[in-house]
Amino acid sequence: MRKIFFIYSIGSLSFVSAVAYFWFPILWSMYVIIPLILCGIYDILQAKHTLWRNFPVIGRGRWIMEILRPPIHQYFVESNTDGTPINRMFRSVVYQRAKGQRDTVPFGTKLNVYRTGYEWMDHSLSALHDQEINHDLRVMVGGSECDKPYHASLLNISAMSFGALSQNAILALNGGSKIGGFAHNTGEGSVSPYHLMPGGILFGK
Repeated sequence: MRKIFFIYSIGSLSFVSAVAYFWFPILWSMYVIIPLILCGIYDILQAKHTLWRNFPVIGRGRWIMEILRPPIHQYFVESNTDGTPINRMFRSVVYQRAKGQRDTVPFGTKLNVYRTGYEWMDHSLSALHDQEINHDLRVMVGGSECDKPYHASLLNISAMSFGALSQNAILALNGGSKIGGFAHNTGEGSVSPYHLMPGGILFGK
């Protein structure tokens, strides 16, 4: 490859010199050709990088691609649900909440809930009574130095508005949230009179 470099270097200088006899402005190309030739000569003489020495000038393309690879992968290859340890979808939620913007996404999740390994919880037709549950499903958020610690529930009812459901559905869901002691997200429809009837624990949007 070094032999090819010298051939192209001598050929480029000869070609520009010959054309300059008829068209003088081509000498401006020397501002590009000469630095490349000097860079190639340096690559051949240095002993730190074997790749540069064997492939002068073009061997530097590997370092250029390594610099360009992360942004290209992040913005053009990686999907919203890829990426570790935190994917773009969850990062966007953090950014939106930090800026006080709306962090909800319409039309459900972007995750493939049918893929192998995805876990979820189904409703049971023979659910246990609350007396049969021996462990607490709540966790304290905030330590001893926190002025207003919050006793949060691990299980909650997600956002479903009254307009998307019905009177009986809201009564059943909010009644269940009262029995279980967890939050009921009212959705974009806000609080209706049916949310208040069983005295459930509300979490409005």
